[in-house]
Amino acid sequence: MESRTIEVPWGGGTLGLEMPPGWGVGPDDVVEPDLAGAMADYPGALAAALDAPEGSPRLEEMVGPGSRVAIVVDDPSRWTPVSEALPVVLSRLHGAGVAVDDVTISAGVGRHQPVDDEAMRRRLGDGPAATYRCFSPPVDDLSSYADLGTTPRGIPVRVFRPVAEADIRVLIGSVLPHLQAGFGGGYKLIFPGTSHRETLGALHRQGIGRDSDAGRLLGGTAADNPMRLAIVEAAAMLGPCFSVSHLIGAPGMVFRARAGLPGAVQEALAAEARSRFQAPPAPPADVIVVGNDPWPGDPMQSFKALLNHRAASVPGGVTVGLFWTDPEEIDRSLPRSAMRLIAGSGAPGGWAIRRLLPMVERFLMARESSAAFMLRWARELVVDRAVMVYAPPLHERIGGRLGPVRIFADQEEMWAAVRRALPRDRRDAPRVRVFPRGGLTYVPKA
Repeated sequence: MESRTIEVPWGGGTLGLEMPPGWGVGPDDVVEPDLAGAMADYPGALAAALDAPEGSPRLEEMVGPGSRVAIVVDDPSRWTPVSEALPVVLSRLHGAGVAVDDVTISAGVGRHQPVDDEAMRRRLGDGPAATYRCFSPPVDDLSSYADLGTTPRGIPVRVFRPVAEADIRVLIGSVLPHLQAGFGGGYKLIFPGTSHRETLGALHRQGIGRDSDAGRLLGGTAADNPMRLAIVEAAAMLGPCFSVSHLIGAPGMVFRARAGLPGAVQEALAAEARSRFQAPPAPPADVIVVGNDPWPGDPMQSFKALLNHRAASVPGGVTVGLFWTDPEEIDRSLPRSAMRLIAGSGAPGGWAIRRLLPMVERFLMARESSAAFMLRWARELVVDRAVMVYAPPLHERIGGRLGPVRIFADQEEMWAAVRRALPRDRRDAPRVRVFPRGGLTYVPKA
Protein backbone atom coordinates (compact mmCIF):
# COMPACT_ATOMS: atom_id res chain seq x y z
CA MET A 1 0.00 0.00 0.00
CA GLU A 2 1.35 3.40 -0.94
CA SER A 3 1.58 6.28 1.53
CA ARG A 4 1.78 10.05 1.14
CA THR A 5 3.11 10.77 4.67
CA ILE A 6 6.44 9.38 5.86
CA GLU A 7 7.77 9.85 9.37
CA VAL A 8 11.46 10.77 9.28
CA PRO A 9 13.77 11.03 12.34
CA TRP A 10 14.25 14.68 13.18
CA GLY A 11 16.42 15.81 16.09
CA GLY A 12 15.15 13.33 18.65
CA GLY A 13 11.60 13.47 17.29
CA THR A 14 10.06 12.95 13.87
CA LEU A 15 9.26 15.05 10.80
CA GLY A 16 6.06 14.31 8.90
CA LEU A 17 7.19 14.29 5.27
CA GLU A 18 4.15 15.10 3.13
CA MET A 19 4.58 13.80 -0.41
CA PRO A 20 2.83 15.65 -3.28
CA PRO A 21 -0.50 14.28 -4.56
CA GLY A 22 0.02 11.22 -6.77
CA TRP A 23 3.50 10.62 -5.43
CA GLY A 24 2.73 7.58 -3.34
CA VAL A 25 5.68 5.69 -1.90
CA GLY A 26 5.45 1.94 -1.35
CA PRO A 27 7.04 0.06 1.57
CA ASP A 28 9.92 -1.17 -0.60
CA ASP A 29 10.74 2.41 -1.56
CA VAL A 30 11.52 3.42 2.03
CA VAL A 31 14.95 2.03 2.92
CA GLU A 32 15.83 1.64 6.58
CA PRO A 33 19.06 0.25 8.09
CA ASP A 34 19.03 -2.94 10.15
CA LEU A 35 18.95 -1.62 13.72
CA ALA A 36 18.17 -4.93 15.44
CA GLY A 37 20.30 -6.34 18.22
CA ALA A 38 21.71 -3.27 19.98
CA MET A 39 23.64 -4.36 23.07
CA ALA A 40 22.09 -3.91 26.50
CA ASP A 41 25.37 -4.19 28.45
CA TYR A 42 27.97 -1.99 26.81
CA PRO A 43 30.46 -2.02 29.74
CA GLY A 44 30.35 -5.84 29.76
CA ALA A 45 30.82 -6.05 25.99
CA LEU A 46 33.73 -3.60 26.08
CA ALA A 47 35.41 -5.53 28.89
CA ALA A 48 35.04 -8.78 26.94
CA ALA A 49 36.56 -7.17 23.83
CA LEU A 50 39.52 -5.82 25.80
CA ASP A 51 40.05 -9.22 27.47
CA ALA A 52 40.20 -11.02 24.11
CA PRO A 53 41.61 -8.57 21.54
CA GLU A 54 41.81 -9.51 17.85
CA GLY A 55 45.29 -10.08 16.43
CA SER A 56 46.97 -8.33 19.36
CA PRO A 57 48.13 -8.85 22.95
CA ARG A 58 45.91 -7.32 25.63
CA LEU A 59 46.43 -3.59 26.09
CA GLU A 60 47.80 -4.13 29.59
CA GLU A 61 50.51 -6.39 28.16
CA MET A 62 51.65 -3.70 25.70
CA VAL A 63 52.40 -1.01 28.30
CA GLY A 64 54.09 -0.59 31.66
CA PRO A 65 55.68 2.02 33.94
CA GLY A 66 57.25 4.73 31.78
CA SER A 67 55.18 3.95 28.66
CA ARG A 68 54.00 7.04 26.81
CA VAL A 69 50.44 6.53 25.54
CA ALA A 70 48.59 8.66 23.00
CA ILE A 71 44.83 8.16 23.00
CA VAL A 72 43.09 9.38 19.85
CA VAL A 73 39.30 9.74 19.82
CA ASP A 74 37.04 10.66 16.93
CA ASP A 75 35.67 14.18 16.96
CA PRO A 76 32.25 15.32 18.25
CA SER A 77 30.55 14.99 14.85
CA ARG A 78 30.46 11.21 15.52
CA TRP A 79 28.39 9.63 18.26
CA THR A 80 30.92 7.05 19.44
CA PRO A 81 30.49 6.33 23.19
CA VAL A 82 33.87 7.94 23.93
CA SER A 83 33.00 9.14 27.44
CA GLU A 84 31.96 5.59 28.38
CA ALA A 85 34.91 3.79 26.79
CA LEU A 86 37.62 6.19 27.94
CA PRO A 87 37.47 5.52 31.73
CA VAL A 88 37.70 1.77 31.09
CA VAL A 89 40.75 2.17 28.84
CA LEU A 90 42.42 4.58 31.28
CA SER A 91 41.81 2.23 34.21
CA ARG A 92 43.55 -0.60 32.38
CA LEU A 93 46.49 1.61 31.42
CA HIS A 94 47.00 2.86 34.97
CA GLY A 95 46.55 -0.66 36.35
CA ALA A 96 49.53 -1.65 34.21
CA GLY A 97 51.65 1.15 35.69
CA VAL A 98 51.22 3.96 33.14
CA ALA A 99 51.46 7.37 34.82
CA VAL A 100 48.84 10.07 34.32
CA ASP A 101 51.51 12.45 32.99
CA ASP A 102 52.46 9.91 30.31
CA VAL A 103 48.97 9.89 28.74
CA THR A 104 47.73 12.40 26.14
CA ILE A 105 44.29 12.55 24.52
CA SER A 106 43.85 14.01 21.03
CA ALA A 107 40.71 14.52 18.97
CA GLY A 108 41.05 13.32 15.38
CA VAL A 109 39.60 16.44 13.79
CA GLY A 110 41.09 16.22 10.27
CA ARG A 111 39.58 19.13 8.32
CA HIS A 112 36.84 19.80 10.87
CA GLN A 113 36.72 22.81 13.15
CA PRO A 114 38.97 22.62 16.25
CA VAL A 115 37.49 21.11 19.41
CA ASP A 116 37.40 23.78 22.11
CA ASP A 117 37.61 23.16 25.87
CA GLU A 118 33.87 22.92 26.39
CA ALA A 119 33.41 20.49 23.49
CA MET A 120 36.37 18.45 24.76
CA ARG A 121 34.73 18.14 28.19
CA ARG A 122 31.50 16.97 26.62
CA ARG A 123 33.38 14.49 24.47
CA LEU A 124 35.65 13.00 27.11
CA GLY A 125 33.81 13.66 30.36
CA ASP A 126 34.76 16.25 32.98
CA GLY A 127 37.26 14.00 34.78
CA PRO A 128 39.50 13.02 31.84
CA ALA A 129 39.30 16.50 30.30
CA ALA A 130 40.55 18.04 33.56
CA THR A 131 43.13 15.36 34.38
CA TYR A 132 44.99 14.67 31.13
CA ARG A 133 46.73 16.77 28.49
CA CYS A 134 44.10 17.11 25.75
CA PHE A 135 44.66 18.39 22.22
CA SER A 136 42.81 19.43 19.13
CA PRO A 137 45.63 19.27 16.55
CA PRO A 138 46.26 22.53 14.63
CA VAL A 139 46.02 21.24 11.08
CA ASP A 140 48.26 23.94 9.53
CA ASP A 141 51.00 24.42 12.15
CA LEU A 142 53.81 22.32 10.67
CA SER A 143 55.99 22.74 13.79
CA SER A 144 53.40 20.71 15.75
CA TYR A 145 53.95 17.66 13.53
CA ALA A 146 56.67 15.01 13.35
CA ASP A 147 57.92 14.25 9.85
CA LEU A 148 58.14 10.45 9.57
CA GLY A 149 59.15 10.40 5.90
CA THR A 150 57.28 9.45 2.75
CA THR A 151 55.37 6.26 1.91
CA PRO A 152 56.00 4.20 -1.24
CA ARG A 153 52.93 5.93 -2.73
CA GLY A 154 54.47 9.34 -2.14
CA ILE A 155 52.38 10.30 0.91
CA PRO A 156 54.24 12.70 3.24
CA VAL A 157 53.67 11.28 6.72
CA ARG A 158 53.40 14.20 9.14
CA VAL A 159 51.70 13.28 12.40
CA PHE A 160 50.81 15.41 15.42
CA ARG A 161 53.80 15.12 17.78
CA PRO A 162 52.04 13.79 20.90
CA VAL A 163 50.66 10.97 18.74
CA ALA A 164 53.79 10.28 16.70
CA GLU A 165 56.18 10.34 19.67
CA ALA A 166 54.21 8.03 21.96
CA ASP A 167 55.21 4.41 22.55
CA ILE A 168 51.69 3.22 21.70
CA ARG A 169 48.53 4.78 20.27
CA VAL A 170 45.03 3.76 21.43
CA LEU A 171 42.32 4.61 18.87
CA ILE A 172 38.73 4.99 20.10
CA GLY A 173 36.22 5.37 17.28
CA SER A 174 33.49 3.81 15.15
CA VAL A 175 32.92 2.36 11.70
CA LEU A 176 30.47 4.16 9.39
CA PRO A 177 30.13 4.27 5.58
CA HIS A 178 32.63 6.64 3.96
CA LEU A 179 32.52 7.87 0.38
CA GLN A 180 36.22 7.46 -0.31
CA ALA A 181 37.69 5.20 2.39
CA GLY A 182 34.90 2.61 2.07
CA PHE A 183 34.25 2.84 5.80
CA GLY A 184 35.57 5.25 8.41
CA GLY A 185 37.31 4.30 11.62
CA GLY A 186 40.53 2.49 12.53
CA TYR A 187 43.79 4.10 11.43
CA LYS A 188 41.74 6.87 9.82
CA LEU A 189 41.60 8.51 13.27
CA ILE A 190 45.30 9.30 12.73
CA PHE A 191 45.40 9.42 8.93
CA PRO A 192 44.04 12.03 8.40
CA GLY A 193 42.52 12.71 11.87
CA THR A 194 45.77 13.85 13.54
CA SER A 195 47.79 14.55 10.38
CA HIS A 196 49.06 17.79 8.89
CA ARG A 197 47.11 19.29 6.00
CA GLU A 198 49.68 18.09 3.44
CA THR A 199 49.23 14.49 4.58
CA LEU A 200 45.47 14.94 4.71
CA GLY A 201 45.32 16.26 1.15
CA ALA A 202 47.62 13.56 -0.25
CA LEU A 203 45.54 10.81 1.36
CA HIS A 204 42.27 12.20 0.03
CA ARG A 205 43.64 12.36 -3.49
CA GLN A 206 44.15 8.60 -3.51
CA GLY A 207 41.76 6.87 -5.90
CA ILE A 208 40.45 10.13 -7.36
CA GLY A 209 41.87 10.61 -10.83
CA ARG A 210 40.69 13.15 -13.37
CA ASP A 211 37.97 10.87 -14.74
CA SER A 212 37.32 8.57 -11.79
CA ASP A 213 34.30 8.56 -9.50
CA ALA A 214 34.91 8.53 -5.74
CA GLY A 215 31.50 6.92 -5.23
CA ARG A 216 32.81 3.62 -6.60
CA LEU A 217 34.85 3.24 -3.39
CA LEU A 218 31.87 3.61 -1.04
CA GLY A 219 31.32 0.50 1.10
CA GLY A 220 34.17 -1.43 -0.53
CA THR A 221 36.85 -3.59 1.10
CA ALA A 222 40.12 -2.21 2.42
CA ALA A 223 42.13 -4.46 0.09
CA ASP A 224 40.58 -2.76 -2.97
CA ASN A 225 40.57 0.80 -1.64
CA PRO A 226 43.45 3.12 -2.64
CA MET A 227 42.91 5.48 0.29
CA ARG A 228 42.80 2.63 2.82
CA LEU A 229 45.95 1.06 1.33
CA ALA A 230 47.71 4.43 1.57
CA ILE A 231 46.56 4.79 5.19
CA VAL A 232 47.94 1.35 6.07
CA GLU A 233 51.30 2.23 4.50
CA ALA A 234 51.43 5.44 6.52
CA ALA A 235 50.47 3.61 9.71
CA ALA A 236 53.36 1.18 9.19
CA MET A 237 55.71 4.13 9.78
CA LEU A 238 54.34 4.57 13.31
CA GLY A 239 54.89 2.32 16.28
CA PRO A 240 52.25 0.01 17.81
CA CYS A 241 48.56 0.92 17.68
CA PHE A 242 45.60 -0.62 19.52
CA SER A 243 42.01 -0.07 18.38
CA VAL A 244 38.84 0.14 20.44
CA SER A 245 36.14 0.44 17.81
CA HIS A 246 32.37 0.25 17.57
CA LEU A 247 29.54 -0.43 15.17
CA ILE A 248 26.87 2.12 16.03
CA GLY A 249 23.35 3.02 15.00
CA ALA A 250 21.56 6.00 16.45
CA PRO A 251 23.23 7.85 19.37
CA GLY A 252 23.28 5.54 22.37
CA MET A 253 22.85 2.47 20.17
CA VAL A 254 25.90 0.18 19.96
CA PHE A 255 25.73 -3.10 18.05
CA ARG A 256 29.30 -4.28 18.53
CA ALA A 257 32.50 -3.34 20.39
CA ARG A 258 35.79 -4.85 19.27
CA ALA A 259 39.39 -4.30 20.33
CA GLY A 260 42.82 -5.23 19.04
CA LEU A 261 44.91 -4.73 15.92
CA PRO A 262 43.32 -1.84 14.01
CA GLY A 263 43.20 -3.60 10.63
CA ALA A 264 41.58 -6.77 11.99
CA VAL A 265 39.03 -4.80 14.03
CA GLN A 266 38.25 -2.50 11.10
CA GLU A 267 37.53 -5.28 8.61
CA ALA A 268 35.33 -7.24 11.03
CA LEU A 269 33.19 -4.20 11.81
CA ALA A 270 33.09 -3.06 8.16
CA ALA A 271 31.70 -6.45 7.12
CA GLU A 272 28.85 -6.11 9.61
CA ALA A 273 28.25 -2.47 8.64
CA ARG A 274 27.95 -3.59 5.03
CA SER A 275 25.28 -6.14 5.91
CA ARG A 276 23.30 -3.67 8.04
CA PHE A 277 23.54 -0.42 6.09
CA GLN A 278 23.89 -1.19 2.38
CA ALA A 279 20.61 -0.53 0.57
CA PRO A 280 19.10 -3.40 -1.43
CA PRO A 281 19.41 -3.16 -5.22
CA ALA A 282 16.64 -1.20 -6.99
CA PRO A 283 16.21 0.73 -10.24
CA PRO A 284 17.43 4.34 -9.99
CA ALA A 285 14.69 6.75 -8.94
CA ASP A 286 13.65 10.12 -10.37
CA VAL A 287 13.55 11.61 -6.87
CA ILE A 288 15.54 10.41 -3.90
CA VAL A 289 14.93 11.78 -0.41
CA VAL A 290 17.75 11.47 2.12
CA GLY A 291 17.51 12.36 5.81
CA ASN A 292 20.77 13.22 7.59
CA ASP A 293 19.91 11.24 10.75
CA PRO A 294 21.78 10.34 12.91
CA TRP A 295 24.39 13.01 12.06
CA PRO A 296 23.98 15.82 14.62
CA GLY A 297 23.55 18.55 12.02
CA ASP A 298 26.97 19.42 10.62
CA PRO A 299 26.07 20.57 7.06
CA MET A 300 29.17 19.01 5.49
CA GLN A 301 28.42 15.60 6.99
CA SER A 302 24.80 16.03 5.92
CA PHE A 303 25.87 16.66 2.32
CA LYS A 304 28.02 13.53 2.54
CA ALA A 305 24.81 11.62 3.35
CA LEU A 306 23.45 12.83 -0.01
CA LEU A 307 26.64 11.69 -1.75
CA ASN A 308 26.35 8.27 -0.11
CA HIS A 309 23.01 7.83 -1.93
CA ARG A 310 23.86 9.46 -5.24
CA ALA A 311 23.85 6.14 -7.10
CA ALA A 312 20.14 5.74 -6.23
CA SER A 313 19.26 8.65 -8.54
CA VAL A 314 18.87 8.76 -12.31
CA PRO A 315 21.01 11.35 -14.13
CA GLY A 316 18.93 14.49 -14.41
CA GLY A 317 16.87 13.52 -11.37
CA VAL A 318 16.32 15.41 -8.13
CA THR A 319 17.97 14.76 -4.79
CA VAL A 320 16.16 16.05 -1.71
CA GLY A 321 18.01 16.38 1.59
CA LEU A 322 16.24 16.60 4.94
CA PHE A 323 18.78 18.28 7.21
CA TRP A 324 17.93 18.56 10.85
CA THR A 325 20.54 20.98 12.16
CA ASP A 326 21.80 21.31 15.72
CA PRO A 327 22.83 24.97 16.20
CA GLU A 328 25.98 23.77 18.00
CA GLU A 329 27.06 21.77 14.94
CA ILE A 330 26.08 24.06 12.09
CA ASP A 331 29.62 25.31 11.38
CA ARG A 332 31.71 22.40 12.65
CA SER A 333 33.18 21.55 9.23
CA LEU A 334 32.36 24.54 7.03
CA PRO A 335 32.57 27.99 8.69
CA ARG A 336 29.35 29.96 8.53
CA SER A 337 31.22 32.81 6.87
CA ALA A 338 32.16 30.51 3.98
CA MET A 339 28.57 29.28 3.67
CA ARG A 340 27.33 32.89 3.56
CA LEU A 341 29.91 33.75 0.91
CA ILE A 342 28.72 30.90 -1.32
CA ALA A 343 25.08 31.70 -0.56
CA GLY A 344 25.60 35.36 -1.41
CA SER A 345 26.73 34.46 -4.91
CA GLY A 346 23.11 33.44 -5.69
CA ALA A 347 22.14 31.78 -8.98
CA PRO A 348 25.25 33.06 -10.87
CA GLY A 349 27.41 31.40 -8.22
CA GLY A 350 25.48 28.18 -8.72
CA TRP A 351 26.13 28.35 -12.48
CA ALA A 352 29.84 28.95 -11.87
CA ILE A 353 30.11 26.03 -9.45
CA ARG A 354 28.49 23.68 -11.97
CA ARG A 355 30.49 24.90 -14.98
CA LEU A 356 33.86 25.88 -13.54
CA LEU A 357 34.42 23.22 -10.88
CA PRO A 358 36.06 20.72 -13.27
CA MET A 359 38.58 23.36 -14.39
CA VAL A 360 39.33 24.49 -10.84
CA GLU A 361 39.59 20.88 -9.67
CA ARG A 362 42.14 20.06 -12.39
CA PHE A 363 44.16 23.11 -11.36
CA LEU A 364 44.12 22.09 -7.68
CA MET A 365 44.94 18.47 -8.48
CA ALA A 366 47.95 19.65 -10.49
CA ARG A 367 49.06 21.72 -7.50
CA GLU A 368 48.37 18.75 -5.17
CA SER A 369 46.02 20.93 -3.15
CA SER A 370 44.19 19.43 -0.17
CA ALA A 371 41.00 21.16 -1.39
CA ALA A 372 40.80 19.11 -4.60
CA PHE A 373 38.85 16.24 -3.07
CA MET A 374 36.26 18.62 -1.62
CA LEU A 375 35.63 20.09 -5.07
CA ARG A 376 35.40 16.61 -6.57
CA TRP A 377 32.68 15.64 -4.07
CA ALA A 378 30.80 18.89 -4.70
CA ARG A 379 30.90 18.38 -8.47
CA GLU A 380 29.76 14.74 -8.21
CA LEU A 381 26.75 15.84 -6.17
CA VAL A 382 25.46 18.68 -8.37
CA VAL A 383 26.79 18.12 -11.88
CA ASP A 384 23.90 16.06 -13.28
CA ARG A 385 21.04 16.47 -10.82
CA ALA A 386 19.09 19.18 -9.00
CA VAL A 387 19.66 19.29 -5.24
CA MET A 388 17.05 20.68 -2.85
CA VAL A 389 17.44 20.75 0.93
CA TYR A 390 14.78 21.19 3.61
CA ALA A 391 16.66 22.79 6.52
CA PRO A 392 14.82 25.66 8.29
CA PRO A 393 17.73 26.68 10.58
CA LEU A 394 20.17 26.73 7.66
CA HIS A 395 17.67 28.74 5.58
CA GLU A 396 17.34 31.24 8.43
CA ARG A 397 21.11 31.75 8.62
CA ILE A 398 22.18 31.84 4.98
CA GLY A 399 19.01 32.15 2.88
CA GLY A 400 17.62 30.09 0.05
CA ARG A 401 20.74 29.15 -1.89
CA LEU A 402 24.10 27.53 -1.28
CA GLY A 403 25.57 27.76 -4.76
CA PRO A 404 23.54 25.40 -6.99
CA VAL A 405 21.78 23.89 -3.95
CA ARG A 406 18.41 25.37 -3.04
CA ILE A 407 17.47 25.51 0.65
CA PHE A 408 13.90 25.58 1.96
CA ALA A 409 12.07 26.22 5.21
CA ASP A 410 8.66 25.19 3.80
CA GLN A 411 7.84 21.71 2.50
CA GLU A 412 5.20 22.85 -0.01
CA GLU A 413 7.58 25.33 -1.61
CA MET A 414 10.27 22.67 -1.78
CA TRP A 415 8.01 20.08 -3.46
CA ALA A 416 6.85 22.68 -5.98
CA ALA A 417 10.50 23.35 -6.89
CA VAL A 418 11.23 19.61 -7.09
CA ARG A 419 8.31 19.10 -9.45
CA ARG A 420 9.47 21.94 -11.71
CA ALA A 421 12.98 20.46 -11.85
CA LEU A 422 11.73 17.08 -13.12
CA PRO A 423 11.26 16.30 -16.83
CA ARG A 424 7.66 17.08 -17.83
CA ASP A 425 6.76 13.44 -18.42
CA ARG A 426 7.84 12.47 -14.88
CA ARG A 427 6.25 15.26 -12.83
CA ASP A 428 2.94 13.59 -12.02
CA ALA A 429 4.16 10.13 -10.99
CA PRO A 430 7.93 10.00 -10.55
CA ARG A 431 9.66 7.00 -9.04
CA VAL A 432 10.62 8.03 -5.49
CA ARG A 433 12.97 6.35 -3.04
CA VAL A 434 13.35 7.52 0.57
CA PHE A 435 16.26 6.96 2.98
CA PRO A 436 15.07 8.33 6.35
CA ARG A 437 18.33 7.48 8.17
CA GLY A 438 20.68 8.48 5.38
CA GLY A 439 23.61 8.95 7.76
CA LEU A 440 23.72 5.16 8.12
CA THR A 441 22.42 3.75 4.85
CA TYR A 442 24.28 3.98 1.57
CA VAL A 443 23.90 2.96 -2.07
CA PRO A 444 27.03 1.60 -3.76
CA LYS A 445 27.78 2.57 -7.33
CA ALA A 446 27.08 -0.32 -9.71
